[in-house]
Amino acid sequence: MISPAALDVEFRLALEAVGRVLFIERWPDVPLRWNRRLRRAGRAVIDRRGSRFRAAFIEISPVYFEVYPEDLRGILVHEAVHVGLAYLGRPFGHGAEFRTTCEAAGGLLHSRWLPGRVFRYRCPVCGVVLERRRRAADSRWCADCVEAAETAGEDAYASSRAMQLVETVFQGPEAAAAASQPVCENGVDADSGPAPLRYPVAPNDESPPRAGGP
Repeated sequence: MISPAALDVEFRLALEAVGRVLFIERWPDVPLRWNRRLRRAGRAVIDRRGSRFRAAFIEISPVYFEVYPEDLRGILVHEAVHVGLAYLGRPFGHGAEFRTTCEAAGGLLHSRWLPGRVFRYRCPVCGVVLERRRRAADSRWCADCVEAAETAGEDAYASSRAMQLVETVFQGPEAAAAASQPVCENGVDADSGPAPLRYPVAPNDESPPRAGGP
């Protein structure tokens, strides 16, 4: 586990790197916390009313950094960019300005999968295979095939077109490290908007999967 002193140093350096890019000389108080329940490497929790910044704190996953400690600086920079843009009254989602700023400050745009089970689903229409870390509680359909069926006036959500679970595998550290996922769940705002779902549910399903994530 990273020591509190080392974590403080890394966080200070991350804030300084983002501050140089965004010309922030003095940061507001931004507490940094561990959160073992996070499903991503980290997140920035921001309280902003319109363009008025009120407060923010950053949480990071101890589980993630037990596996990938070398990613710490890049993840902290990523989350600090969210806070910095919000502090300046700019869109702070994963839009173009965020990506440019994050790269300029040396941050990571993507994190890596943690080792664990992977559920693989195949579309019976086009044959595409999608991987998910959580088993679907109900039926899902391939987004491209749904769109094509609706255009053709066919029943897009027929049970025969639903994704089929084909295998469950354990993905070890080597394979997990080679795959990328979003660093955090922040970033749905007027600038970026939510990412399109690639794994849709039927129109009457009340619990669709999160956009942009497993």
